[in-house]
Amino acid sequence: MIRRLLLTSGIMLAGTVAFSPKALAQSVDVLFSANVGPECSFATPIPGTLVLDSDYNSPYEGSLTSIAPGGVSGQVDVSCNTSAQLQITDARFVSFTPTNPDPFAPPFPPQATGFIDARARSQYGETFGIQGPPIYLDNGNQTVEVDMWAEPPYEAGIYEYAVTLTITP
Repeated sequence: MIRRLLLTSGIMLAGTVAFSPKALAQSVDVLFSANVGPECSFATPIPGTLVLDSDYNSPYEGSLTSIAPGGVSGQVDVSCNTSAQLQITDARFVSFTPTNPDPFAPPFPPQATGFIDARARSQYGETFGIQGPPIYLDNGNQTVEVDMWAEPPYEAGIYEYAVTLTITP
């Protein structure tokens, strides 16, 4: 009887192993991606507004400036994935459109290429002038505010200026 019990148990065990569903090994790949852009990049700049500074106590008196009451600083957001340096590399007169154009006068702007200067500042510091000491930028996003001023003489019309910022690693 013990022999029969052992034989029956053995057959049942063999049948269970032979007919049980097999657990199949499975694997899956979990993918990752990264899009690493340039070390730093500029967003679309927000233009500033220049006004004629009439404050006799101001060092910019008589100048077009974004610093006087009514003027507005220009802004640009900078995004960096490493530390970098930002400098002002140019500040220039771009164009002039006279308010009352003289149809007989040659089409050239008044002398608007006199002294032009600029300042840029962020949460990490500020720099003055073309090729002045750089502002150090850190990883992440930061806003850079830009101010400028230009000397007279001026005639009535619309003046356009540009300040160029350059980022170097």
